[in-house]
Amino acid sequence: MIYSNIQKQILLKLLTKYESSKTYKGENTVLQSFSTKPSDIFKDYEKDSTDINAIEDFEKQCKSLESEKLIQIDWKYGRISKLISIATEKNWNTIRTILGVKDKKERHKEEIDFYISFYNNPDFEPIVKDFCKNQIERLENDKEAEYLQEDSKNIIALLNYILKNENEILERELSISVLANSKTWEEKYKRKVLKVLRQSGYFDSLIDNCVDEKEINKVILEECNVYSNPSYLYFKGNGKITFENDKTFSVYYDIPLALSSQSINKIKSLEIADSKIMTVENLTSFNRIKDSETFFIFLSGYHNSVKQKFLEKIYQQNLNKEYYHFGDLDPDGFFILENLQKKTHIDFKPYKMGIEELKKYSDFSKTLEENDITKANSLIEEGKFVEIMNYMLENNIKLEQEIISWKELFFEQKDDD
Repeated sequence: MIYSNIQKQILLKLLTKYESSKTYKGENTVLQSFSTKPSDIFKDYEKDSTDINAIEDFEKQCKSLESEKLIQIDWKYGRISKLISIATEKNWNTIRTILGVKDKKERHKEEIDFYISFYNNPDFEPIVKDFCKNQIERLENDKEAEYLQEDSKNIIALLNYILKNENEILERELSISVLANSKTWEEKYKRKVLKVLRQSGYFDSLIDNCVDEKEINKVILEECNVYSNPSYLYFKGNGKITFENDKTFSVYYDIPLALSSQSINKIKSLEIADSKIMTVENLTSFNRIKDSETFFIFLSGYHNSVKQKFLEKIYQQNLNKEYYHFGDLDPDGFFILENLQKKTHIDFKPYKMGIEELKKYSDFSKTLEENDITKANSLIEEGKFVEIMNYMLENNIKLEQEIISWKELFFEQKDDD
């Protein structure tokens, strides 16, 4: 007999209840029965508005299972009230055969062996091992693993690839490399993998001040050199870049140079003639801002460990310079500045990121959002940028840096005229 999807759902529901019971575990001294309501399978079954033909078809499928002596039907007021299993070991084995599943104990043992094979493999990263350990503990405690085995296999492969990755890779490339399909990562596994990475604890210091899941995911992936789109670093000023193969490129203050993020690992030295070095948060501001005595760097996106090490290399090769950061005049902009200072151990000074600018360009300001307030209070609690954070909170104000770079340049050009 060929069983329908509805019939299989009924049998699976009953089997799951049985295999979760004390009877299955051999701990029960009384006879148990296992049942499910029709609405657990066909949610609109009990509604008066449900199509009568759909109800009749559902009931026909239930009666067919009853005729096979796999279930018993209880009726009430002309409708099915309960679907009850006929609980014999022979019936349970028949149901397993119909569903194409193994006995729970046998299945759990196979799954435990599956996870142990990864846990004991030295080629797999600690986060992968922790994930496998958690699944083993669940199965040993008679719980289901979080994911089907095939899904876990792909999650493990993705985790290990991402955690070992040292070069920039795009999300679609990751999907093709591991899953042989450019869309499967986004559609099926991205949220699952990021959940494991978030819960691992390994990224806590990076995501501590992130305000939502989207920001957290971006920070974690970029820390692992996984990007949604190609990432470039931009330079302009007076300097010379030398790569590991001894090829050199000159940088000029009026001709910006862009390099892929992958290229920065191959930079051997960056000699800067300017007296000041400034990182700029926004590309629009980077393109707008000018100063013949400053070397400007746009890092593009989250300042992950690769970019931080690159800044440290620049610092070691250019010790006698002044270091600045130009970012948005909002709590997030100051979080980026604080992160730069803390992670690189470089004394980046804020450039045009003061109360004076907030007052001067207040006509272009925006009001604070909930996440701004959260971040501002967090910085105040840490004793960071207290004065300007309090000013933002008291005046409900923030400012994008593009306004400053545009207006300052406009005024400078006007004065020159």
